[in-house]
Amino acid sequence: MERSTRSYLHIALIASIFAAGSAFQQCCWSRTASALRWVGFRLQRGRHCRQDASSFAFAPLLARKSDASTVAQNKEFLFEALGVSEEKLTKLETRTARGSILTLDGGILEERVDWLCKRLKLKSKDIKKIIQRHPDVLGRHPESNLAPKLEFLQTRLHLDEKSLRKVILRSPNLLFRGNEGLEPKLDWLQQRLFLDDKSLQKLILGAPTLLQLSIEDNLEPTLNFLQERLSLDDESLLRIILRSPGVLGLNVKETLAPKLEYLEWKLLLDDESLKKLVTAAPDILCRSTDENLQPKLNWIQERLKLDDASVSKMIQRQPQIFHYSISDKLEPTLDWLQERLDLTDDELSYAVQTLPSIFGCSVETNLEPTLFFYINALGGEGEAVLLLLQYPNLFGYSLEKRLRPRLAEARTAGLDIDAGCIKRIAFYSEKKWRTSIDFQIKKLKMNAE
Repeated sequence: MERSTRSYLHIALIASIFAAGSAFQQCCWSRTASALRWVGFRLQRGRHCRQDASSFAFAPLLARKSDASTVAQNKEFLFEALGVSEEKLTKLETRTARGSILTLDGGILEERVDWLCKRLKLKSKDIKKIIQRHPDVLGRHPESNLAPKLEFLQTRLHLDEKSLRKVILRSPNLLFRGNEGLEPKLDWLQQRLFLDDKSLQKLILGAPTLLQLSIEDNLEPTLNFLQERLSLDDESLLRIILRSPGVLGLNVKETLAPKLEYLEWKLLLDDESLKKLVTAAPDILCRSTDENLQPKLNWIQERLKLDDASVSKMIQRQPQIFHYSISDKLEPTLDWLQERLDLTDDELSYAVQTLPSIFGCSVETNLEPTLFFYINALGGEGEAVLLLLQYPNLFGYSLEKRLRPRLAEARTAGLDIDAGCIKRIAFYSEKKWRTSIDFQIKKLKMNAE
């Protein structure tokens, strides 16, 4: 066996011993572990280094290599261990002349990956996600650059470790920004939206990418436009932003203004109705007109044979319809209703217009069990289906919190369980139900006497 090969096997053996005796986190690369991996790469590919023993300090991998060798080693680590694409590696390589993470001394990239994993408690998939998107983050010195930035975000926003990790995973670009740029932006948001510290934290956790936006070019004009266009007071504006912070990342001229015009035109909305719709479901502004709003409105209108006014009424009552996929949710729900209840197209349309929230119900965990409840309560499918055709909103009540407890109470009291009783069970408020069942019990006692 050649001397250089024996040296590598020695290193591999030593590294494996240290690795076996230490409790390493899943994602953390120690210098020793990286050495072992690098040795494996070299031996697998048959590229045995022939270097004089005097060129090693402690191990050949920790010694300074020629520029070409260092670049090759760093590329191999980024590609094999972190999954960085060939395209990104090529871009990094074109910048080696003026400085690139590929020219960092051997072991430095591994150490910085290890530091990020430990500081943010990252899993293997998390660190890969960050580095694959932003490999240049490894060009930032951990102690002098990254540590102060993370400490600032954690302190300023009162973040625990889990929340800090969430912010960085959703917006790794924050690792490239200086505190001097972040602090005035946070101050501005807090003052403009009258946010307390907790609300500011909620806003940034919901959309950390806001900190990448310009106050003058984006945040301020977007807030001013929404407030003026929808005649919002400060409290209403704040509610919209806290519920859907991504709205602040939308361009006024290219996205927000045309979308509001489209909704106003398509749904026949006046200014007040548009304001109510957006306030009730602000995330509607983040959905693509061409890929979401328009195709869903057209599909619903055609499938249920609705005129424009009926579509508008349905959306204003249940704007969450835009959350659901046509193929995965809307169409299967309508198909089940029509087939299971043997509905005509007109009966289906009436049922959905009566209870548009039915789109949000799961067939398996809600609609089917609720249908079985009415069948069992009334003693037959025909009577149950007939009742549901007359009152589709019977599907809208909780089995566990209302229907089953009240049915048990009615049976215990000795009441006849007919369609009238079922309607009282479902539709009555708690106060009205108590009055009703007390009356029915007294009536039964009087008849018995």
